[in-house]
This record gives sequence, structure tokens and C-alpha cells, in this order.
Amino acid sequence: MAMLTRHWKKRTPMQTGQILAELRKARRLSQLELALRADVSSRHLSFIETGRSQPSPTMLKRLALEMELNCRDTNRLLLAAGYAPAFTEADLSSDNMAPVREALTVMLSNHNPFPAVVLDAHWNVLMANEAQQRLVGLMIQERGPFAQTANVIELVFHPQGYRPFLCNWDEVAGFLLRRLHRDQQARPDPALAALLDRLAALANLDELLHQQPSTDRNEPMMTLEIELAGQRLRSFSTLASFGTALDVVMEELRIEHYFPADEATRRWFRNQIQ
Repeated sequence: MAMLTRHWKKRTPMQTGQILAELRKARRLSQLELALRADVSSRHLSFIETGRSQPSPTMLKRLALEMELNCRDTNRLLLAAGYAPAFTEADLSSDNMAPVREALTVMLSNHNPFPAVVLDAHWNVLMANEAQQRLVGLMIQERGPFAQTANVIELVFHPQGYRPFLCNWDEVAGFLLRRLHRDQQARPDPALAALLDRLAALANLDELLHQQPSTDRNEPMMTLEIELAGQRLRSFSTLASFGTALDVVMEELRIEHYFPADEATRRWFRNQIQ
């Protein structure tokens, strides 16, 4: 027990209040709005944020619920006040996550012959199905080894990654960059900030952020257009997550499935994996 409580060392009420205020402002909530949602007085909420009052774990959980915090931020708020975290944070390779790994394996396998990957909160590829591995293998065969990164967005931007194969790179890169910025604004994250710094070394981010989206599209989704081995492949993707997750890592997992956007692409992938 002593080893556990060491991680829950009490901080000052001021530190707890600063984190609460940071999370509230990131969600564009005023003190009054949050107080009304949580059914507490705005005076009491102000006292918590300024460090004049030490909130109970029940109060912090209520505020986290009303701010719709994810598992990681809820734990962060509780730990800042010296309380036990509300949610576990198990590594995907741990025994406790074996059922999750099995479920992910089934989802990835069932999506063959089309690509699918499992991503963490920072867009790093954790698992990939046979179709995705085959696709990357053909790219490496055509242009040489990929850059040493598992980050899918970094590979989109990197000249030794997906970038040389993407016919509509500007559109795809701009779309992903805007999504990253929204994520970073909603929940500031040092790892996402570091990723943006790495992308800035690979492309002009300001230009991509402010480019006008294509107006000649007549499709309901953005397609990825890849030129590989003399074949134009057109696909679109969907992101799924575990909606009932009660673990930090599990809640942040995302499964990205790629679907063919035309019959020629469908046939090509089916021919790659018989």
C-alpha cells in the first residue's frame, strides 16, 4: 500500500484548482456554467479553483462528469488532489487487456482484404491487419525503407513514408493537420505538441492550415488517392472506439478501417489477399 500511496501524494489546493480551471477553460465553460451543471455554487467553484477550498473526490468526479472529461483527465484531476485514480491504465500487452487484444485481432482480421489499423491517442500504429502490412510492404518494395516512426500522420507527411504515394497529399495532410489542431486545442497534450513540431520540419503547416478545401468533390467523404505499382487506389476511412471503456488506454484506442471507394480498388485489394 505504501508504494501506491506514493503516487497519490497530496498537492496543494492551488495546484488542483489550476488544473481544474485549465480543463474547464479548454472546454470553453465559464465558472457559472460549470457550477450550474454540477449543482454547486459558483462561489464554491471559485474557491476550489483559487485554492481556498480543498474539494472531495466525490466533488471532483462530479465536476469531471459535467465537463465530460475522458478517463485520463479525470484521473489527472483526482491525482492532483492526492486521491486514487478512478480508472485503471493497463498496457495493451498486459494480461488484463488480453480480451481487448483478442477483440482487436478479430476486428482487424475480419476487415481483410482491406487495410485496418489500431491507433493510440497520438496516432501511433499499435496493430495492423494483413492487408495493411501487405500495402506497406509493396510501398517499401517500390521506393525503399520507410522512416523510423510508427506514427501514421508523420508517415503521411514524410518523404520516406506515404507522402510520395498520395496523389491528393495536400488535401489529406491539411485535413489531418486541422484535426490535430482541434484535438490540441480541446485538450493540450505535450505528445501532440511534439508531433506538430515534427510535422513542421516536414511541411509548411501554416499554408496547409489555411488552404481552401477542394470544391470539386461530389462525394460525401474525403478519399485517399494512392498511386502504387501503376494502379490508382481510392479509399476512405472510418474511426471506431470502445464506447464503454473504463480504462485510460482502452478508451484512447481507435480502430481505423479503410474501405474501397470504387470497384477497381476493391478488386485490387482482393487480388492482393486471396
